[in-house]
Amino acid sequence: MRRGPWHQFGFNSHNDFALDLLRQGAGVGVIISSRDLALQGAIEYSQKYHELDAHVLLDLQFYVPNFSNAKMDSYEISEYRLPVSRLHQVTNDDLTRLTSKLESICIDLSPDGLIAPAIVYEAGRTNIIELNARLFENVKRVGDNLGIPTYATVVLGNSVISSDETINAILSSATSLNCDGWYFSFEFDHERIPSSRDSIYRCCTAGLTLACTGKPVLHAYSGPMALLSLGFGAQATAIGNYQNLWKFPRERWRPTTTRRGRGSAPARYFSSAIWGTIVYPDEIARLSIELQNQVLTQSAFSTRISPGPPFLPFSRWDANKHLVSTICSTVTAIASNSDPRSNAAAAISILERAVDLHSRIAGTGISLRDNTAAYQENWRVAMSDLLNIQSCDFDYLEMLR
Repeated sequence: MRRGPWHQFGFNSHNDFALDLLRQGAGVGVIISSRDLALQGAIEYSQKYHELDAHVLLDLQFYVPNFSNAKMDSYEISEYRLPVSRLHQVTNDDLTRLTSKLESICIDLSPDGLIAPAIVYEAGRTNIIELNARLFENVKRVGDNLGIPTYATVVLGNSVISSDETINAILSSATSLNCDGWYFSFEFDHERIPSSRDSIYRCCTAGLTLACTGKPVLHAYSGPMALLSLGFGAQATAIGNYQNLWKFPRERWRPTTTRRGRGSAPARYFSSAIWGTIVYPDEIARLSIELQNQVLTQSAFSTRISPGPPFLPFSRWDANKHLVSTICSTVTAIASNSDPRSNAAAAISILERAVDLHSRIAGTGISLRDNTAAYQENWRVAMSDLLNIQSCDFDYLEMLR
């Protein structure tokens, strides 16, 4: 698994959005999801990503297995998208046929690795543990036949993350799988960006536990939390531009009757200095020129934006590219050091500066929207706690290097 930031794209962003970022050197790979890209498009874009020296992983997205859409239906395995109760009754012969169809897909797609399909883990659901193990074992045969790694999916659902005991019980079962690495995510509460100190700490501890198996961890659906990923021992982190990709979003695999957009809402400018977004130009214009100079951290997609009027147009699409590019740049810099302790310290340092700048902005009487100042201090404390409380795990990771 390549070390550094990967692209976790959703609706409408497997196209030139991804290619533009890769051309700018942002990201080491792309995760192709069957929910968001039909098979023929996946084959075409996989080739384009490879031409830009990006690796490709295929995620068949069985998290909510009875969900399907037209793009998913273009993959031959769509007939196996069934409720958990029915999937549990699938025979070994059925799984053998699924394996054969998946191998055919992979021959056309040429991925560099497979993300094994898995249901979201739930507390007390031994049937899900058993089903995920069966799915993994069959998909692992495809990876072995093709000579590519197979990563076990470990998505911890809301019912799991409420206590250390339930998390450890699931991880104990998941880590028995003979995988080549982990595709890990956490289902947080309904916040734009997770802010609970306890939840962040538990997420990082779970990721650290997986890293201590000695196999690479890809922190999926990380969004701005990608800042923390390498600090808890992950090898890679997956970043998407949409807010519903900034934590594991189970609702993306549920039927919807309406599509809710943001209408004419202004763009959000992601600033690495405050490690969050600020409304452009409304909130930027309220800051002093001194603060604007500190907040407006640049990327290849924001070079037209500068402090002070006139505030040039900044489309939401360019803002999305800027966000992903900025997070990728920071993660890439952190990834240059292979020591998780150093990576955690680097994240803490960035968060300390962000907290200070948020405090200075608040001191001028300006309150930023979107709760964009609500999580940085909690993340800082959670990472500091991780370094102190889980010190033995960091010692073990150092031995594995």
